[in-house]
Amino acid sequence: MTPTRLATLRSKYTSEARFRRELEIEYTALEGELLYPEFNRERNLCEPFDCSDRDRWTLYMALDPHPRTAHAMVWEAFNKHGDRAVCLEFWPEFGTTFGPTDAIRWHTREYAEWIQFFESDSNDKPEPARWARGKRLFIQQRYMDTFGSAANSDEGEDYFETYRRIGHELTKASISNPSMAVNLNFTPALKGHDNLAKAQDSIARALMPQQDAAGNNVAPPRMHIFENLYELIDEFENVRFPEGSPERIADERPITYQKHVIDCLHYIETARPRFVMQNRERGPAPDDPNIVR
Repeated sequence: MTPTRLATLRSKYTSEARFRRELEIEYTALEGELLYPEFNRERNLCEPFDCSDRDRWTLYMALDPHPRTAHAMVWEAFNKHGDRAVCLEFWPEFGTTFGPTDAIRWHTREYAEWIQFFESDSNDKPEPARWARGKRLFIQQRYMDTFGSAANSDEGEDYFETYRRIGHELTKASISNPSMAVNLNFTPALKGHDNLAKAQDSIARALMPQQDAAGNNVAPPRMHIFENLYELIDEFENVRFPEGSPERIADERPITYQKHVIDCLHYIETARPRFVMQNRERGPAPDDPNIVR
């Protein structure tokens, strides 16, 4: 392989470690490396802005349920130009802003009520949803870790059925206020090594500046993260691959450094999210004799 060809291939990878792992078959290349070394506060963080307009942004939401830790959630918006913004997170773990203070973990219904609240048109939404005050959020699709179908919630059913039922009950209870209607039907997220590897590569590329064919930076990154999403930022800066030589694919999974919010991003990414144009009702066709129908 010529040096020119090698340089061209190298420029297509988001990090030197990934290039050595895949092209030079160096199995220890990712040892101790950050999962997302592409993340950079200066180029990827932005001030919160309104992305509730469905004509400009399509919103997706993902949830990672767990019986022993808090349920993690993330909302991500996509526009027709291919840009994306991670605009909201929720991680009410002990010691965080919304964490319980009575040593009793939240119940599934409480999580559902907060989803309903964040997505309503309430003017009282706290950080990190301050940008959405008075704005109704319409979700194109929701995704949940497949673990949700293998474990029972505190209400008896699995998490998929529990959220679906509670969403129906919350909507029925607020029939006089349509803005409080909430559909909590979740789609099982795609899992497996190949799906997650593709999702990680896609996110890594979106975090990098856009480049031309020669590898020159020509535009800002496609992905931006609201600067008040502290848990997600912390995970981006700390989740790493394990030390030691991997003996099997499973050993290359990133260390579980409280990476539940990043996992939610992966669940959205495996579904290949995109901007969805809203359907508009067309008026009656003009009665023009010059138009053949």
